Amino acid sequence: MTVSIICTNYNKGDWIADAIDSFLAQETHFEVEIIIVDDASSDQSPDIIRDYAERYPDKIRAFFNRENQGITKTWVAICKEATGDYIARCDGDDYWIDPKKLEKQVALLEKNSESKWSNTEFDMVTSTGQVTQAKAFENKVLPLITSYEEMLALKGMTMASTWLVERELMLEVNESISLDAIDDTFDLQLELFKRTQLSFLPDSTTVYRMDPESDSRTLNVARLENRFDRLRDTQLAYLKKYPNTDFAKVLEKLLPQHNEFEKRLALSHLPNAYLTGQFITVYIADEKGNFSEEDARHFPVQTKGSLEIELPEQVDLVRIDMTELPSYFKSLRLINVDYQTQILPKHTSGVIIGDQYYFGHHDPQLYFDIASFKSKRFVLDYELYDVTDVTSQDNFVAQLTAQLSDYETLYREHSQLMRQAQHFEQESQAYKQQLEEMVVRYNSVTHSRRWTIPTKLINFFRRK
Repeated sequence: MTVSIICTNYNKGDWIADAIDSFLAQETHFEVEIIIVDDASSDQSPDIIRDYAERYPDKIRAFFNRENQGITKTWVAICKEATGDYIARCDGDDYWIDPKKLEKQVALLEKNSESKWSNTEFDMVTSTGQVTQAKAFENKVLPLITSYEEMLALKGMTMASTWLVERELMLEVNESISLDAIDDTFDLQLELFKRTQLSFLPDSTTVYRMDPESDSRTLNVARLENRFDRLRDTQLAYLKKYPNTDFAKVLEKLLPQHNEFEKRLALSHLPNAYLTGQFITVYIADEKGNFSEEDARHFPVQTKGSLEIELPEQVDLVRIDMTELPSYFKSLRLINVDYQTQILPKHTSGVIIGDQYYFGHHDPQLYFDIASFKSKRFVLDYELYDVTDVTSQDNFVAQLTAQLSDYETLYREHSQLMRQAQHFEQESQAYKQQLEEMVVRYNSVTHSRRWTIPTKLINFFRRK
């Protein structure tokens, strides 16, 4: 057995099938085994994994924890089941996009006797699989970490779902990390860098799924604070664990980052200073409707702006990312220049009220269908609410409070009109009922013998 693919899963039922299918799609001239471990998921994951294991018994071995162990303990335990010369890792919510991934990485490591560990380029996708960043390392979305010092200073990532590591080295490293680690990959990367060189494959072989409630991107403030505190504790522990580290290199990486933090802190009192360094990005869809960084245009964000955008004639769909942060717009309009027509978004990740757009989560996105426009010249007008200075009259909360007050007044007036309408409806029903009773009485009298006989007599004498 040359490669053991190990996939750890916990409540990734929406995506685990994508991962397994990508393992089965690997094209290699050597033997590969697939090991999947579920850490006591409460969703549909176990059923999906069992189904695959039953259909591919010669390729897949499935393991199920009876109680949740956490990622670190689960990883360390399952690696002991591997029989391959190499271990390839992929988390349950990521998947591989290159069928030659393993073939390429094995060849890369076999050519470099100094390296026992390989990673690759990767793309970022949304929870639904839409590409948001192609070639994340090449496009500087994340720094490509190449040394222990860089990893210790920046707490970076080498993208664990792309790893291929010699089995014996992986088992050795697993024994040297804390089983209570907040992020097992941080500890593993530090230990791997201490033992071997990292060989990088520049081909994009894997996608990293950006789920808003993943362990590293949680929206829970308490969990996020605990994560950063625990990572800091890990950094301090490794300062003591390996005192022979080149701390000059650590400071070379750490000081520029600290300087950027101080600059942002100093500017934080300015309106919308949190947008410093942020861009509005216009993505053009390809023939399959996918977006990539290779065909994107970037514009610096301002408090208020008007962007002129001219697109190729064949473009039918564009995606506009309004920064990468939660943002709130007093107005936002895309207008075709030649027709002076405002285009409404086909889809958005925010909430629309009139011309106002509220994006409460990271990576605000708007999708526009422009296929019906022969002219592809557009203007994007926008104005941001101020979310920094609470004393400003233009502050987002103050503006929203004023709007809510107006809506509350309109609601009260509407409620009063509704009550009046109900009252009128009740009166109308009462009048209708009275009229029906009068008609019944009239008919009962005019059709009775006491009425018809005298009427006939009167009419007889009238004729005579």
